[in-house]
Amino acid sequence: MRFKSSAATALLLLLGACSPTPMVVSPVCNMGAVDDQRQLQEVPSLETPMNSVNITDKSIINKMFANNVTARRTATGTVEVIAQIINCTDYPLVAEARTQFYDTGKVPSEPVSAWKRFHLPAKTSNAYRESSIGTRSVEYYTVEMRETK
Repeated sequence: MRFKSSAATALLLLLGACSPTPMVVSPVCNMGAVDDQRQLQEVPSLETPMNSVNITDKSIINKMFANNVTARRTATGTVEVIAQIINCTDYPLVAEARTQFYDTGKVPSEPVSAWKRFHLPAKTSNAYRESSIGTRSVEYYTVEMRETK
């Protein structure tokens, strides 16, 4: 009986020692590769790339980037834009984004959305989401992003 109790105690201690430690996974930030994929424009362009995130604040261009930008129709017919924003710095950032929705002729179909603030702890990501007001008139979007002070 004493042996069984000691063996059970030893087994519990071993199981406790073998419990997995939580892994912290931070996003991979290869800004060189990001820069190669960006369509950087030094001079303001007459045409804004549709269905994209535009970082209009030069102070964050090498601090964060948008990944996995998608849009989808909701059950009510509106368009929801979702962008994963990645903070590549070793410190927290606060950013803002807003969305402009366009019709088939690439003309704004509704007023630009209000700025939405989101927090990005160091080496993490956060999702930015915005939904259109209109339903059938929305075909394209652009997201503008800036850092807040």
